[in-house]
Amino acid sequence: MPIGFNRFDRKTPVWGVGGPWPLLGAGAHRVHCAALFAPVDKMMLTFIAFLALVAVYVHPGSLHFLVLLGIMAATFVAAAFWDRHSALGRVTHAFLPLPIVVTIFNVAGPLIGALNPLRFDETMAALDASWFGPLVPAWRQLLGRPDWLTDGASLAYVSYYFIPFGMCIALWVQGRWKDFDDLGFGLITTLLLSYIGYFLVPTTGPRVPHELELQVLGGGTFSARVRDFLRAAEVNQLDAFPSGHTALSLVYLGYGWRLYPTWKIRIPLAISVVGIIFATVYLSLHYAVDLVAGALLALAVPMAVRGLRRIFGEGGTAQALPVRPEPG
Repeated sequence: MPIGFNRFDRKTPVWGVGGPWPLLGAGAHRVHCAALFAPVDKMMLTFIAFLALVAVYVHPGSLHFLVLLGIMAATFVAAAFWDRHSALGRVTHAFLPLPIVVTIFNVAGPLIGALNPLRFDETMAALDASWFGPLVPAWRQLLGRPDWLTDGASLAYVSYYFIPFGMCIALWVQGRWKDFDDLGFGLITTLLLSYIGYFLVPTTGPRVPHELELQVLGGGTFSARVRDFLRAAEVNQLDAFPSGHTALSLVYLGYGWRLYPTWKIRIPLAISVVGIIFATVYLSLHYAVDLVAGALLALAVPMAVRGLRRIFGEGGTAQALPVRPEPG
């Protein structure tokens, strides 16, 4: 049965593995080339191509971006081939979308600014005042901002970077290949949709200037180190609307609730998500309306996943691996 673009099957012969076809063959051979990539690969390569078009048409330093984007695309190609030759290659290919999607976030920052010169901070601040009244100021000054609360909020906020990655690792170790692919596809879908929101509604958020952070935000050494980390990890400053932290944390809470039907995991996971959402406003990184938009985005993700699966295909990198037998 021929393999179409919408199906990923590692058993399909490709160049160098089980067949003599060249990578850039003609006709039907290109169909086998498409089978190199998992659906999440195809989705990310499409978004990389979109960023390349934006760079060419709106940014004067397009060559710089084209090189970076080309490296990311080439990394997917290399990982897809390496996948078929070693266990380490399979792991690399499966987890590669996670660091790449973070890199895309930062590469997109200057392109957002160049494509859309509008800024919506005044609008978002006005909506906060109109919709939420004194709630947001009270939120930011909760309990007088003791250092321990700021440190706790900083810990919650930064946990956003590690919890979904940890969930993916756990599923991989357990051999739950379909669950791994489904979670990864859902996470990447959420982040790419939030990036599109940044292009449409560029918003910086109510960020505190670096020189005033200690005075306004407070906290101890841990909070200071988290702020240093965020300055390095979140170079893109037009990322407030919608709140990606809110959207992604709600999405992985939904997946976690289904994948781990035990309260020993559900309760800590839910507490961490509440902490992340609390921290976004408390640490002056988001307007409250950003959280509303992030929550609405999270609600739309299941429908978006279904639509994108129809475009990019079912399955994934891990599902071609053998099913691990149940113990006993």
